[in-house]
Amino acid sequence: MTEPRNRSRKVTRKAGPPAETETASNEAASPVFQAPTNSARTESGENNSKNTSDGQSSGNGNNGGNNSDKSGNNEGGNNRRSRSRGSRGGRGRGRGGNGNNGGNENNGNGNNGGRGNRNNNRGRRNVPKSMQGADLTKRLPEPPKQPKDALRIYALGGISEIGRNMTVFEYQDELLIIDCGVLFPSSGEPGVDLILPDFGPIEKKIHKVKALVVTHAHEDHIGAIPWLLKLRPDIPIVASRFTIALIAAKCKEHRQKPKFVEVNEKSDVNYGSFRCRFWAVNHSVPDALGIMLGTPAGNIIHTGDIKLDQTPLDNRPTDLPALSRYGDEGVDLMLCESTNANIPGVSASEGDIPATFRRLVSNAKQRVIIATFASNVYRVQAAIDAAVYAGRKVAFNGRSMMRNMEIAEKMGFLKVPRGTIIPIDEAAKMAPHKVLLITTGTQGEPMAALSRMARREHRQITVRDGDLIIFSSSLIPGNEEAVYGVMNMLSQIGAEVITNKEAKVHASGHGYGGELLFLYNAARPKNVMPVHGEWRHLRANKELAVSTGVDRDRVVLAQNGVVVDLRNGRAEVVGQITVGNLYVDGVSMGDVDADTLADRTNLGSGGVVSITCVIDNRTSRLLEHPAVSTTGFSDDDRGIVPEVAKLVESTMNDLAAEGENDTYRMVQKLRRKVSKLMDSKYKREPVILPTIIPTNSGPLLADDEEVEASRESL
Repeated sequence: MTEPRNRSRKVTRKAGPPAETETASNEAASPVFQAPTNSARTESGENNSKNTSDGQSSGNGNNGGNNSDKSGNNEGGNNRRSRSRGSRGGRGRGRGGNGNNGGNENNGNGNNGGRGNRNNNRGRRNVPKSMQGADLTKRLPEPPKQPKDALRIYALGGISEIGRNMTVFEYQDELLIIDCGVLFPSSGEPGVDLILPDFGPIEKKIHKVKALVVTHAHEDHIGAIPWLLKLRPDIPIVASRFTIALIAAKCKEHRQKPKFVEVNEKSDVNYGSFRCRFWAVNHSVPDALGIMLGTPAGNIIHTGDIKLDQTPLDNRPTDLPALSRYGDEGVDLMLCESTNANIPGVSASEGDIPATFRRLVSNAKQRVIIATFASNVYRVQAAIDAAVYAGRKVAFNGRSMMRNMEIAEKMGFLKVPRGTIIPIDEAAKMAPHKVLLITTGTQGEPMAALSRMARREHRQITVRDGDLIIFSSSLIPGNEEAVYGVMNMLSQIGAEVITNKEAKVHASGHGYGGELLFLYNAARPKNVMPVHGEWRHLRANKELAVSTGVDRDRVVLAQNGVVVDLRNGRAEVVGQITVGNLYVDGVSMGDVDADTLADRTNLGSGGVVSITCVIDNRTSRLLEHPAVSTTGFSDDDRGIVPEVAKLVESTMNDLAAEGENDTYRMVQKLRRKVSKLMDSKYKREPVILPTIIPTNSGPLLADDEEVEASRESL
């Protein structure tokens, strides 16, 4: 974490617009945007797109899939590899995309598999007619020069995913950033600690950033701030009181002292061409704010994470009247969160949770463990109140939980009777029916306290038969397997596991579809850009906006890196910049690429085959039988070793007969041969490590000069 300011960086794809010869492996697996008409052309330079009435291209634009790559089925994604032979290590890897910046450049038919359509979509129905949220299959070109009267908007993370939210607003050489969060890695990214937004597009313009505005204090909105400050430490951070407190604690761990500007729902601050006003927003963390961003190009509403809880525990509901007043002024573009847009109706109120906690804790006969998010102060308050009612002491477990609750109590957001909180070591010695634990680990994180309890590896707490475990949380997409695994392990011990399916122990902090309709009707935006969600959430949000009267062609579905210009009251997609994943791996940032992740994945799934050959450095013939060893194979696969050894010996004899004496080419040949055998016969893709050791097969005869020299040294 101590890289110099001008560090070298690696992202999952090179910067710049895609070249005509760029392989499909440089594209990610998610859908992408098709190019405008003026850039749509075939390989021969002919324009194959049909112009629509608004001047935008149809789905056959820009190379139409004719420029297909001949090297194989190059697949995008973090853990995918192309199978083009003969490149690095004998199994060349087409550099995968980041999973966000879509599709295959050479794919003209909507398939993300990498094969181009040579028929120019003949016979295809429902070809997309618009850039604004269609099923887009082509990556956009580099955006044109920004018009002086246009506001340019692009996300560096947070769209088509839930996490690492970061949106950049650019007007006349001035930049303003909203949020800067992290994304936690999936199972396909082994060894990665965090995934950051890609700072590359703004790295050279970092001195032009006027401010970083933060909506609330969740990790997916503040987690990447310390790494952004490494690029420029004096960026003003504009946020509410509680949000600033959590950011300051996080930056303190990185030995940083940021420049903070405290605001509230009544604040009105200016940074260059940007006027920032705020309105109260209800969420699962205190002091959340929505933003009204005023620019010469138009007014923008950014909701942040939001719900319409009518009975919040802090008596601070979402300020719909304020949003309506901003609507009266005119909202040119609304960036609305989409997390629960696909769920109809209205979400449950946080006010329903305390009664359930009180009932469950009072009826429990043994230890009670409540797992929740470390920033959900309201939920922790409800748990403490239930413990006090039942006569139990409370212990916090998890570093982030203890840090956040200490801050919340000092700031008055958490009210705890004196003597209620005890250390975890003391709680471990108390009778089980006299203590309640509040811990992290709701998403099945392997090193979280609850996961260690489930594996019986926790230093202080041992879960026993009859203990009550409450999962007061919802599943973040992608974590289902890990969470259910922890639940099963706890149930195997004999603990009673309660989730929101068994009792009302959780209320989402994100509004359902019915609540988003209220927001749209209050703001009455001219244009809408759904954010904060996966593709199914974004598309559901689009339909909600359309149902409230927003024109369909004014709802922009723009993923990470897609550039949107707001000009003359209209938001339009104008291009795409390269945005990749920036990985934090141990103490380094940005030094992990798709090749590394592919190797780590293969080491875990395919095993390792090690081959050692000792050859004569003059004839290249084997001096002894090849040594073959395997790692990660079952006992039933022991027959692999003699078969591989036989193949290696035959291959080396053939190479010697051909007069081959280049050890590198020998290694490549062995790797290809063994890889083909393992794939065809055993359906495995192990990491293959051949080693060639050239040596002299004859006796070493020293001449007289060497003998005399050795005597002198004695």
